Amino acid sequence: MSEQLSNKLLYNSQLITDLSTAMVPHSGQIPIGKALFYEDKKRIFVRCGRKFGKTEILIYSLYRWALAFPNSYCYYFVPFKEQVRDIVWANGRITNFLDAKLMKKYGVEVNNADFRITFRNGSFIKCDGTDNTQKSRGYTATGLSVVDEQKDINPRFFESFEPNLAVNDAPIIFAGTPPDESEECFQNWIDLEKACKESTVGFFYHAPSTFNPHISKEYFLRKESELVKRGDRWLWEKEYLAEFVRAGDRAIFPMLEEKHICQYSDMLNEVLGHHHDWNFHVAFDPGSSACFAVLFLAIHKYSRKVYALDEIYATSLAENSTSSIIEKTKEIINAIMPDVDRWSAVYDSAALWFFNEHQTDHDTGLFLNKCEKDIKTKNNKISLIKDMILGNFFYMSDKCEKLFWEMTKYATDDKGKIKKENDHLFDCLAYALNDMNYTKIPGERPLTEQDFMKDRRKITIEEDLHNDRSGFYDDFDDDLYDN
Repeated sequence: MSEQLSNKLLYNSQLITDLSTAMVPHSGQIPIGKALFYEDKKRIFVRCGRKFGKTEILIYSLYRWALAFPNSYCYYFVPFKEQVRDIVWANGRITNFLDAKLMKKYGVEVNNADFRITFRNGSFIKCDGTDNTQKSRGYTATGLSVVDEQKDINPRFFESFEPNLAVNDAPIIFAGTPPDESEECFQNWIDLEKACKESTVGFFYHAPSTFNPHISKEYFLRKESELVKRGDRWLWEKEYLAEFVRAGDRAIFPMLEEKHICQYSDMLNEVLGHHHDWNFHVAFDPGSSACFAVLFLAIHKYSRKVYALDEIYATSLAENSTSSIIEKTKEIINAIMPDVDRWSAVYDSAALWFFNEHQTDHDTGLFLNKCEKDIKTKNNKISLIKDMILGNFFYMSDKCEKLFWEMTKYATDDKGKIKKENDHLFDCLAYALNDMNYTKIPGERPLTEQDFMKDRRKITIEEDLHNDRSGFYDDFDDDLYDN
């Protein structure tokens, strides 16, 4: 063994011993250090719960890297520069990580004005925010970079900063508690997490809060019980188990679950097996430049169950032309109920252009009813759909992936207002419910056709005449009188 290598090993051994006086990574943090220092991973993603100790392991890793590799330019990033002082600086978490003796030994100096820590070996740790993406283009990142509170990071930051890692193939760690599925950053998070999982030099680590052995199990049991009792299980799952949840306390349809999705073939067999008991509806939400959505529904005449059978969700210009949509609509109608006269059709009244094109150039044989946006009563419609879901009156087939996606992400903003985004198929559902005058779910078991005919035999001619004049039978479908 050469003297140079021997001295390096001796130095690193002493460094780890010195760092252990400041912090000894706990068992839940060790896989992160192992991936970074022993497995040479370059892209590390840590999805962790609160109280796991993510900031501590990030600071430990920065100090160890800066001291082990001379002339390393290392960076600690948080979403906004103004957060640096509160998260790691004023409280001494990063500035006083080493005691005075070790700071003198390694020549550590703290620059409060620049949020920079320098070392005698030429390395430094610079703390900054990601809110200035243009500034991040100019960094020279030769050492370790870490990103804390990843979900709130400017989504343009990494594409601006990443080229700075190329010269030395420098590593970077992303860490944070996950966003819920309704937050704008969710897709960016998913993409980054996936990239770290699939890369040969990447490492992904899921670390619930409970991985921290320094916090008692009793504390976590109490916290879970407390949140579940007040109806906030989602908060426990997101903040402590670091799991993905839909929209947290802002979710509009938290009751919609996988159990409300059925096999398309099973639903279609049920409908076609007694097709005279079902009404068929198709709703159009036209969009010439964004998304053109179409929803196909079957509604039972007596039980009032609503089945969403199929959908069209076209987002490209090649797919969302009227001619293309009409052709796909015909295909789906033929697969469900080929008799076009059995279908009711409705479209957004604001899209008169679609009605004109349909009538003149691309007729389906459907008679299109226009439907207003119904913005003033949207909360009532949402309340109705909630009741339908809770009362087991609403199901969708596995072909309605985008409808399920929209409804699980349907949420209010921070001010409690409904976000007007990703709601094209949901609007179709609302149009169809309006068109069929579906205003409330049955309060009792609905009468079947057999029930109705059985009860009619008990009515005298005089009572029948009186009830007919009073509109007693208005709620029943005319089909009952066909025979």
